[in-house]
Amino acid sequence: MGAAIAQRLMSAGHEVTVWNRTASKTKPIGQSGAKVAASPRELASECDVVISILTDAAAIDAIYKGENGLLTGDVKGKLFIEMSTVRP
Repeated sequence: MGAAIAQRLMSAGHEVTVWNRTASKTKPIGQSGAKVAASPRELASECDVVISILTDAAAIDAIYKGENGLLTGDVKGKLFIEMSTVRP
């Protein structure tokens, strides 16, 4: 789902940076023109808006708060959109 959203954003003229826990999954979208971040922290530092779609609450905690997570850098003024289908 994330790759489809990224592709749609790029087709609308937006610059897109992606990251995936499975690095090989970023190759096709990277070849389509998206930048590929090395970590969630790097992704958050390069983007004003971060959209995440994760499999479960444990993945959300790891990606947001883990080592090099989305929230480990300076995120002042950033917008995080969490689109995972998980319990609140």
